[in-house]
Amino acid sequence: MTALAGQVAIVTGATGGLGRPIAVALAAAGAKVVATGRNVERGEATVAAITVSGGEATFLAQDVTRDEDWQTVIAQTIAAFGRLDAVINNAGDARLAPIEELTLQDLEYLLDLNLHGSFLGLKHAFAHMGTDGGAVINLTALPAYGGAVRQTAYSAAKGALAHLTKAAAIAGRARGIRVNNIVPAVLFAGGEVSPGAVRVQGDPAAAELFKARAIAQSPLKKLGEPDDAARAAVFLCSRAGRHISGIDVFIDGGRQAGGN
Repeated sequence: MTALAGQVAIVTGATGGLGRPIAVALAAAGAKVVATGRNVERGEATVAAITVSGGEATFLAQDVTRDEDWQTVIAQTIAAFGRLDAVINNAGDARLAPIEELTLQDLEYLLDLNLHGSFLGLKHAFAHMGTDGGAVINLTALPAYGGAVRQTAYSAAKGALAHLTKAAAIAGRARGIRVNNIVPAVLFAGGEVSPGAVRVQGDPAAAELFKARAIAQSPLKKLGEPDDAARAAVFLCSRAGRHISGIDVFIDGGRQAGGN
């Protein structure tokens, strides 16, 4: 598949989670991928997963909350490949607790990583995409669109990001820059609880309960896979998605539709 042949894409948080399969899928579709993150060893593993299949990728260490890091990543991307066509703002995190146990520092951390980091990605993408426009994808989450137990601060951060996407889609229209949200629900490879879910939920038992609840809430009665989000990213970056901007693409098995 060469839907993205000739394109250059930056994927943040590409050291694991959804970032790695998105980076791999973009490269398989023909894009040259700049994978970024804070863990060099895991970032290089993402590059290896791409290059072993004949794709082209490089890893750059980046803290997405630092404007200086964005400047460096953009400059090195342009120097290496001469252009920028897509930015996937995937880097993010969650902290779950009852609101009375959350601190202001928790909220500031989540806003900094989930919102401010994506804002900087948008800002620099707009400044460096060419006259042909491009695509920016922000990774939000279901709690951005409604309350969720123990997710007050996370909902606030992802909700702000979801609305930032709408505003950025309007700002980008004159230059042909399309901005959309991918909204994943619970996506576990092979249906197995991920290490990230165990970390966020607190322990394996809580993560398994979280998985069971997600299946019960899904009209399709099953979990999705990380590759489902990756395929959506390829579509939104390709010519097939050339007239799509400012929307929320829910990868949730129908949960947003309700009906439980």
